[in-house]
Amino acid sequence: MTTRSKGRRRSGLIRFIGDVLDDAKDFTDECLDRARDLEYDLRKAASDAVRPDKDDDHRPPARTGHAGTRQVAADKSPRI
Repeated sequence: MTTRSKGRRRSGLIRFIGDVLDDAKDFTDECLDRARDLEYDLRKAASDAVRPDKDDDHRPPARTGHAGTRQVAADKSPRI
């Protein structure tokens, strides 16, 4: 058992409360670590989503519902 400097031993209730507080501290530390990791991952995903990639040149243009400049130039063919 743990002894204090005066030689007195902790009672079962005090030891139990100390264990609960230690477990709560460990749980809080783990939650903060996971939240820090989540924040890092979310920031990285957001920056990767808005950062242009080298492979973007080969992707087809996004469909926005309106004719882009390439489509307008292609539609100027003579109609019969």
